[in-house]
Amino acid sequence: MTAACTIREARTSDLDALVELLGMLFSLEADFAVDARRQRDGLLQMLEGAKNRLVLVADTAGVVVGMATAQVVVSTAEGGPSLLVEDVVVRPESRGLGIGRALLTRIEAWGTRLGATRLQLLADRDNAPSHDFYRACGFMPTNLVCLRRTLP
Repeated sequence: MTAACTIREARTSDLDALVELLGMLFSLEADFAVDARRQRDGLLQMLEGAKNRLVLVADTAGVVVGMATAQVVVSTAEGGPSLLVEDVVVRPESRGLGIGRALLTRIEAWGTRLGATRLQLLADRDNAPSHDFYRACGFMPTNLVCLRRTLP
């Protein structure tokens, strides 16, 4: 990773950059739609200061080049907290510099402080580069399948 990159907690002043990054991410994922208003609303909820949510940015010389979010969930299988990691995205021109790994390392440290015993995430089935990246970061596929149902 370049020395000029700083991993920090997001601020509301980062919202435009975060919404843009989510647009890049969701344009790759068949299950989600790019909707700047919804993404902004979701980010604002994440940033409202709840101690069980974290939004990180990778900042290079004042420019947000990456982001990742995490939320604490209670795992009955683990008997305690685990982290749901979402929204890991780095601008294409900044990939391969260790920024994504640095974001995940910071999330892991946060989870460890909270007593979490597991990180879990979803990756688009057809995004092979993301699967390679997550495997390189120590994530392993499971036998679980994600199912969802939209509520009215």
